[in-house]
Amino acid sequence: MLQLKKNKIVTHVSEGQVEIRQMEVDWYCGNYQTISGQAAMLAGFAFNFITAPMPKDQENTLLEFIYFYCVCAAMGAELGVIVISSYLSVWAPSLALRGKRGATDLHKACDTLRDYQALVFTCFMCGWVIYFIASVLQVWIFYRKSIATFVSIPFSIFTLAIIWYLFDLRWKLSLPEDQVVSGKIAHFRRYENIGDIADGLPASGSASRAGGAGGDYFAVGQDEGDEPKILVSGRTTQRSS
Repeated sequence: MLQLKKNKIVTHVSEGQVEIRQMEVDWYCGNYQTISGQAAMLAGFAFNFITAPMPKDQENTLLEFIYFYCVCAAMGAELGVIVISSYLSVWAPSLALRGKRGATDLHKACDTLRDYQALVFTCFMCGWVIYFIASVLQVWIFYRKSIATFVSIPFSIFTLAIIWYLFDLRWKLSLPEDQVVSGKIAHFRRYENIGDIADGLPASGSASRAGGAGGDYFAVGQDEGDEPKILVSGRTTQRSS
């Protein structure tokens, strides 16, 4: 009776940990979906820049080369953000929900989502900054110098302001790695190495050990005419009646 009570307490706390980690998965996936939507819009803008015909009356090979390089870099960065975000939003929840190693796979999914967040956000913001630079270059290619000079002033101001606010907001709102609170409870690590009990049901009526590399548990087996036996830590013991 006491053993069942203790197991119930451990199970209840483990379920609470899983709920907290699920909140982390949902938060990360929400961020990735938001970023991927904005990245798709910017990639469309960059594609319009590529398909725009160059003016024939004035040619500046160096300026056009830098312009197309910036446009391709912006579109490539945003497409990379879309691919990585879509992959993480699909496969990380799948691993957390259907992984055979239980809480271990859930922690792996959360850690993977956390590790790629900085890379995705950096590529996303770099794409926006490069896009603004390409917009300034486009003005110099399509319009006269007097108009391009006049238009470049507000463009440059807004670009510098965006870069400034990026660093300012990151400095004020980001947390150092040693101050981030995680939903993982290290004290319950020993209880996470448990496999799926359905895989431990013996097909032939003999005792079996299952769980694979990710988790171990011991199934009950019984031979005909014998007392029920339980395989515990590699030893077969008689069940007390």
